[in-house]
Amino acid sequence: MSVALTLTSRSRHRRWDYLPDFANAQLPRYTSYPPANRFSGAVGPDAASAALAALPPETSLSLYVHIPFCKKLCWYCGCHTSVPSAADPIDSYLEALKGEIRLIAGQVRRDASVARVHFGGGSPDILRPDQISDLFRTLRESFTFSSFADIAAEFDPRGLTAEVISTYAANGLTRASLGVQVLDPAVQRRINRIQSAREIESAIGGLRAAGVAGINVDMMYGLPGQTREHVVETALFASTQDVDRVAVFGYAHVPWMKKHQKGISVDNLPAGEARFRQAEAAAESLERSGYIPVGFDHFAAPGDSLATAALQGRLHRNFQGYTDDESSTLIAFGASAISSLPGLIYQNTPDASAYRTACAENRQPVVRGAVIGPEGRRIGKLIERLLCDFEADISSDLRASAQSSLRPLIAAGLVELSQDRLSVTARGKPYVRSVAACFDTGLIPTPGRHSLAV
Repeated sequence: MSVALTLTSRSRHRRWDYLPDFANAQLPRYTSYPPANRFSGAVGPDAASAALAALPPETSLSLYVHIPFCKKLCWYCGCHTSVPSAADPIDSYLEALKGEIRLIAGQVRRDASVARVHFGGGSPDILRPDQISDLFRTLRESFTFSSFADIAAEFDPRGLTAEVISTYAANGLTRASLGVQVLDPAVQRRINRIQSAREIESAIGGLRAAGVAGINVDMMYGLPGQTREHVVETALFASTQDVDRVAVFGYAHVPWMKKHQKGISVDNLPAGEARFRQAEAAAESLERSGYIPVGFDHFAAPGDSLATAALQGRLHRNFQGYTDDESSTLIAFGASAISSLPGLIYQNTPDASAYRTACAENRQPVVRGAVIGPEGRRIGKLIERLLCDFEADISSDLRASAQSSLRPLIAAGLVELSQDRLSVTARGKPYVRSVAACFDTGLIPTPGRHSLAV
């Protein structure tokens, strides 16, 4: 199979064509199929237990551990997180989390092996060193770890102390993702996230000194008061730090879902072509600095395993975004965490109190999900390949069902259709989510339900 991403993309950047009808469409990010907002309450603990028991021998596992706490809320955030309080303390949450880990481990074959662990949040750096070590101890006592397991964690540079770094490193941390978002102080004030370049540099230096080889950075566009110049500044900063990967996310303003976003005035948000050009500026700056574009919103240094996977057609997409993870089984722990098993996706309750109660009663805290039959797997695979490779084989029936949706994209020069092959053109790459959506049979366009396509 040929892959649209080539080595020439390291140094060449084509100016993006702004097509408002496509750029301003509200579409899923397709980190799963179907997307999480289409999960059903008909899927519960029994379905999850059955899927876990049905895992084949010697399954390779990826584990996700959700820490839903931050020291201070950033107003742009769309994650399930909160500031710990007397009514919602960290210690009792961790007891519940360890209980869930032990419960699930008892339902999984003993010959399954953990290849990856990802700590997300929230801010996993909010944990004390003793809490971190205790959590790792529970994971390793409950599951068999591969000798070469990759262990990653998301960190807030502002809370990353030397003690926290050394504890994660001592427990096998191989990769860290740092939330940078934007460097401009005025924009930082508008999103309630003040952090200096020096704090970020210190965090990166501390991680490298502790032997953490992989460093990722997250940055954003479309923030209140943000300009193209601010985006370029942040992208160039990331490149001067010689980080391995950069993820570029567009801000999604959904205050009706995330109340803390009400602190952001919609009047200050860049819109239309201004927002679009910010996404373009991030891509152009990173490519000129030598990073290889991976999918539609990630960039990786040459030689990084994510870049290699993209170039070799081995890229995948899951709830953490683009990944080179080959495991087909992702088991997620914690409030709101989403697991993906062959044939089933399921999500834990996001309610921290309900989560604690379920775990204390030795019950799985699963509240919704989706059963994925053969047709769902076929569509999901096609969407994943389009988002990862910008091209895919397409069967005659899927081609026929998507023909009317594809027609305007073909007319705009965004895709090319030849026999049983669909290819996204260079002009169409920024709009690849629109291409994927043509095959999403369950998509009902609803204002405010999804993020903007670009």
